[in-house]
Amino acid sequence: MAEKKMRFTVIDVLIILVVLVAGAVLAVKVLPSLMNNLEKEKIDFTVLIQRQDESFADAVTVGDDVTISLTEKDGGVVKAVSAEPAMTLAYNSIDGTYANKVIEGKYDVYVTIEAEVEISDLALKAGGTAVKVGADIPVRGKGYASNGYVIEIND
Repeated sequence: MAEKKMRFTVIDVLIILVVLVAGAVLAVKVLPSLMNNLEKEKIDFTVLIQRQDESFADAVTVGDDVTISLTEKDGGVVKAVSAEPAMTLAYNSIDGTYANKVIEGKYDVYVTIEAEVEISDLALKAGGTAVKVGADIPVRGKGYASNGYVIEIND
């Protein structure tokens, strides 16, 4: 009997490539989360919510439970609140200069939130919400809701 020689076709090569790529993606996505020992720790971070009415600034109070995600699962507690008149950079066309001007009736609200986060090599996460400087985070409490940017993290 004659032995048959095994030949690879284009379809065989594609199947092997798909299996290799799927294995690589699985290794990159799953293995780091299994290998990282996630520590849980409470941190304070400050969120800047810009150009809000005075009623919003008054509604946020220390001790409020707030949600910091759209899914209502991730949250924290307000530890400090401060408000300053909102400023904008305005161009003066007469002398060609820029100057800061106060926006009447609007305030920049600084909200410091304490939340329990998981610390890994890649990120700080409060549930599914990544907490990092510059991140856009919703801040929702009883009677108010807005989005702001994380400007400071204290661990």
